[in-house]
Amino acid sequence: DKNLPDVIKSFNADIKKGEIYAILGGNGSGKTTALSLISGINKPYRGKITVSNESLKIAMLPQNPKALFVEKTVYDELYEILSDVKMSKPQKEETVCKMISLCRLENLVSRHPYDLSGGEAQRVALAKVLLTNPDIILLDEPTKGIDAHFKKKFARILRNLKEYGVTVIIVSHDVEFCAEYTDRCALFFGGNIVSENTPREFFSGKSFYTTAANRMSRGIIENAVLADDIIHALTDHKTENEDDEDSSFEVNIPEEKIKKKEPEQKRSKKKMSKITLISILTLLLLVPATIIAGKYLFQDRKYYFISLLMILELSVPFFLSFEKRKPSAREIVLISSLAALTAAGRIALFAFPQFKPMSALVIITGVCLGAESGFLVGALSLFASNFFLSQGPWTPWQMFGFALIGFMSGILSNLKILHKNRISMTVFGFFAVILFYSPVVNFGNIMMTYPYPTWKLFKTSMLMGLPFDLIHAVSTALFLFIAFPVIAEKLERVKTKYRLLQN
Repeated sequence: DKNLPDVIKSFNADIKKGEIYAILGGNGSGKTTALSLISGINKPYRGKITVSNESLKIAMLPQNPKALFVEKTVYDELYEILSDVKMSKPQKEETVCKMISLCRLENLVSRHPYDLSGGEAQRVALAKVLLTNPDIILLDEPTKGIDAHFKKKFARILRNLKEYGVTVIIVSHDVEFCAEYTDRCALFFGGNIVSENTPREFFSGKSFYTTAANRMSRGIIENAVLADDIIHALTDHKTENEDDEDSSFEVNIPEEKIKKKEPEQKRSKKKMSKITLISILTLLLLVPATIIAGKYLFQDRKYYFISLLMILELSVPFFLSFEKRKPSAREIVLISSLAALTAAGRIALFAFPQFKPMSALVIITGVCLGAESGFLVGALSLFASNFFLSQGPWTPWQMFGFALIGFMSGILSNLKILHKNRISMTVFGFFAVILFYSPVVNFGNIMMTYPYPTWKLFKTSMLMGLPFDLIHAVSTALFLFIAFPVIAEKLERVKTKYRLLQN
């Protein structure tokens, strides 16, 4: 805040072209703020930051690498950087693939950037920054989270950049890395630089900000800063860093790695399992029989009992499927959350008759998580939401209608009849309401109203309910058109990340 003491004051540094310059210091001393001033993110209200050539490009790798991520896959993140660069598509793909090889990202290209570990995210962010081809590169804690092997490769990358005249400014707590690979080190304290020197001179004179090798050998071996210094002094044998990997940007990439994404495996149409057949029999035979029994045995007065009995019946195939797959708690939480979200969506729009996202969310559940999950979410969400919108003899019929929509969505998707794209889902959503939900609910209305239902009464009920059914169908299609790509992408990402619903 402007009324608080200054973070940076009396900060002076002269950093040369082609130099690897490290800034060290305690937390909160102002190191990251200094980088934000150099990069132009923040402006000083006194003082100047000058660059020898105003056309020089400055790029910054922030302490939180995920702040740079905007795309859905690692490959798209890297390719996006070249979107405004005047290069042909094959040239862009080749450039991206060279960077993928350089930063060891071959196994991550199809992953979502936010699903990466800290070290993996750091490597992707580094690749993204390097693709900007900067003249000055600012790195805030660049070695955080990366393993020792890649740390050496990262050092070779920095030295390669230095040979091309790129200036590198590092803010880091990694004293060993700075001691071995930088040209000059500076200690930041109280908003400015209090000491600056070459790594050997810098770390030899420090008590706290120094390397483990220097603390161990102090008073025994003069000016030992690196482990190599101690080894050399004791054995008279100088170790050498083995540059077993080429750090140049001119890397030969196997042709098969120049693919944007890993090709999706073509899955053949699955045959129905025994559990799916049990689900069909339960949904199409046992559940209707339960509803009719409630009508004639209990005169529609035990609709709570019938509703709970339906939920138990619908849960049987679901839990049989669970027993076979041995699911994790995450899977149960995911399905429970979808049921709660579906119920909440119906309640939130209670003032708009028939215009609700419920059918759309049930369809998405069935398509993404399977038929059993679809019909369970459909039935549970209706039962839960009716505690707010009124329970009654109609509840079991509505539960059956929504369960049927979710179940059929999963079956048709599994058989590859229903395709997972926006247009197919929008069209299916419209007709799913008309073909699955509407006949069930209208038949229920006849059963609840007339002691002797006839085909003529059923047709009359369908025609009278058609305006409401059309509103329901249009709203379902609209919600699917808007929400399906986003929600389906999130569900697929969660399934992939946590390996859910895998047989």
